[in-house]
Amino acid sequence: MVVYAEYVFLENFIMNFVILSLTAKFGKKATGKGKLLAASSISALYAFIIFFPSLHFLFSIVMKIACSMIIIILAFTPYRFKDFFRLLGIFYLITLVFGGAGFAIFYFTNFNGIISNGIFYITDISVKNIFIAGGVGYILINFCWGYLQKQLSKEKILMKIKIEIDGTTAEVTGMVDTGNSLVDPISKYPVIIVEYEAIIHLLPQEVQRLFGRSGKPNFAQVALLLDGSSWLTRFRMIPYNALGTENGMLIGFKPDFVSIEKEEDSKSIKEIIIAIYDRKLSKAGEYKALLHPDLV
Repeated sequence: MVVYAEYVFLENFIMNFVILSLTAKFGKKATGKGKLLAASSISALYAFIIFFPSLHFLFSIVMKIACSMIIIILAFTPYRFKDFFRLLGIFYLITLVFGGAGFAIFYFTNFNGIISNGIFYITDISVKNIFIAGGVGYILINFCWGYLQKQLSKEKILMKIKIEIDGTTAEVTGMVDTGNSLVDPISKYPVIIVEYEAIIHLLPQEVQRLFGRSGKPNFAQVALLLDGSSWLTRFRMIPYNALGTENGMLIGFKPDFVSIEKEEDSKSIKEIIIAIYDRKLSKAGEYKALLHPDLV
């Protein structure tokens, strides 16, 4: 049975690129197309080990895990261990779904292939069939992920949040967001994202006027307006990345304290930052804040 190197590279490159793209989508991690292409190309070369018997030690479980970790680092460059392992877990989950889809297509068609050291090589696949396999895997993972998200949304963890500053309080309903990993770059305090309309009365009149204008206010405008005010030391700029948004900034402030309540449990936190979000977080109005998961 003949295995053609160009097909080995092509099928692995396409599948790896699709899997990494889905990992970025479901992991809510923005990354460049160049990084995905580079990571997909390098990971596709891993399959070529079959042609080099002296390198077969790289097929061990430890080396496979190490290689997958390198792929995640190349594709996403995560700076926190939590983000790294979350992306790695999503990567493995999507890979398992695609692997199942590939075996299903192999079973129901007349593809020829071999299995070597845990890697499946298809010997007579066409570019058309590669895209069919990729399309089936993409549809499956989207369906499964959508179903899981729908089920989890029925059990959203909602909590009451009270924010106090200079004796004035704001009470909002917040949802624990596992995708919210924002921290203040200066203090490293976790960040709660809150709708502007819910905390407008906590802010100085000058800042309220800034948010009332068209366009997002920046830190320079806030600093100029609050020059000499005690509020100036409270304000922070919170950098964030999301799909479709790179190097974004949210204006935040440090409250006196935040109380978080769930059922009969309550705790007060002083080491916290509130980020101001100028749009709606929930279309249905179920919640007006997103909590950092470390807070609960």
